[in-house]
Amino acid sequence: MNKKIQPPLGLVDHNNLKTGEEILSTINYEMFPDEKNLLIKKGNYLVISTDFYSKMKKKRRLTQSEYPLTALPWIINQIENGFFKKKDEGGFSNFERSITAEFSEETIGINMMVHCCAENTPGLNIWNGNRKSYISNNTPQKWDIPHYMLKNSLLEELKKIADKYS
Repeated sequence: MNKKIQPPLGLVDHNNLKTGEEILSTINYEMFPDEKNLLIKKGNYLVISTDFYSKMKKKRRLTQSEYPLTALPWIINQIENGFFKKKDEGGFSNFERSITAEFSEETIGINMMVHCCAENTPGLNIWNGNRKSYISNNTPQKWDIPHYMLKNSLLEELKKIADKYS
């Protein structure tokens, strides 16, 4: 695993996009109705940007996770053909719970989750081990996605983005 920490891309202001920043889609998490989650293209990166109310800071804040766009086809393939298929269909075994790969000197990983965003809600955690969280200032940056959201439409949306930009 590459340990070099990449410099931050800089937070995307949802209401004041800069040159090279493009909103691709909105993601609605029913368990977090007060959050605004956007998929954004920023340079050669897919950014998952979240505007949320911080109970600790008592104000609205931004955070985001960043993935090289070149990793998106791999992420989609691992979800679709690894995590979502049974072993006899070519998918991962019940013992395979995570996978990693390198893209643009960044280690991208996907982990299975039993409690993703809510108790007993299966999902995936997609992470970038070479970028620090904008909140905790620790690695990795993470994006949690319940299975049902991927199956309902998000995976198809990610495929369209991959086809357009990868």
